[in-house]
Amino acid sequence: MTIADDLSLLMQNHDDEPQAAAAALHGMVDQDVPADQLGRFTWLVDHVIGEKFGHWSEAHELIEKAISRHTSLPQPALRHAAVAAHLSGNLLAGIALERRMVQDRIRADQATIAVRASAISFSISPARALEAAVALLSIAGGVEQWNDASGVDAAVAASLNNAVSALIELDDETLGHADVRAAMVQGAAAARMLWQRAGTWVNHERADYLCALVFNRIADYANALEAAERGRQLIETNGSEDVDRAFLLLESARALIGLSRKAEGVERLRQAEAIARGWDDVGLTKWFNDKAKPVRDLAG
Repeated sequence: MTIADDLSLLMQNHDDEPQAAAAALHGMVDQDVPADQLGRFTWLVDHVIGEKFGHWSEAHELIEKAISRHTSLPQPALRHAAVAAHLSGNLLAGIALERRMVQDRIRADQATIAVRASAISFSISPARALEAAVALLSIAGGVEQWNDASGVDAAVAASLNNAVSALIELDDETLGHADVRAAMVQGAAAARMLWQRAGTWVNHERADYLCALVFNRIADYANALEAAERGRQLIETNGSEDVDRAFLLLESARALIGLSRKAEGVERLRQAEAIARGWDDVGLTKWFNDKAKPVRDLAG
C-alpha cells in the first residue's frame, strides 16, 4: 500500500483506534510523505496527536519533520502546520507559517484568521468553553469584514462548522452563558456566509442545518424553523439529498413543536422517519434515532 492508501484508511478509522493511528502517522514521516498528501497528513496529526491526546509539541515536531523535506507546500498543510506551532506554544514558527500562506487570494489577515479558526475548532472543551466562545466571536467578527472572496473561505467555514457543532454538544449550564450562545449564532452565520461564496448548494443547505441546530438548541424556534425550511427548500430546488432532508425535517419538527404547532411538527417527524426507514446503514440509522429521540419525546 502507498502512503496515500494508508492515509485514506486512517481518515476512515482514526477515531476508532487513535493509538494505532498516531503510531501510523509517526511511521509515515520516516517514509517521506508526498507533497500532495501533506494536507491530509497534517490534519490527521493535528486531530489525533494534538486534539485527541493533547500532545501539541509532538504534533508540531512531527509536522515540521514532514514538511521540511518540501520546498513548496499546499495551503492546507501550511495552515495545519501553523495550528500545531501555535498550540504547541511556538508563536514565531506559527507566524512564519502564516506568512507563507499569503498569496494572490489570501491576505495576511485572512491567513491569520484561517489559522485561528482551525486552532479554535481543535480547542473546544467544557473547561474552556467561555474562552473558546470569546475567541470564536472575534473570528466571526473578522470574517464579516471580508468584502471579497478569499482562498481560505471554505477552510474557515469548515472550522467554524466544527467549532459551533462542538459548542452545541455542551451542557445546558455552559450554554446559559451569553458569550457561548452568541458565539454559536454568529459562528454559524459566518460559516453560512462563507459557504455561500465558496461552497456548492449542498454546503449551503448544510449551513442552514447548522443554523437550525443552533437556534433549536437555544430555544429560538422561529429562527430555527426558518433555517430548516430554507435548507429543505434548497434540496427540493437543486436535487436529491435524502439523508440531509431527513435531518432538516427533524429540526423543523422540533421547532414547530416549540412554537406550539404540534400537529405540524408531528407530521414533519413522520416524514423524516419515513425517509430513515429506507436506510441500510446501521451507523447512520443510529445517528438519526439519537437525534430523533428528543423530538419523539416532545411529540408524545
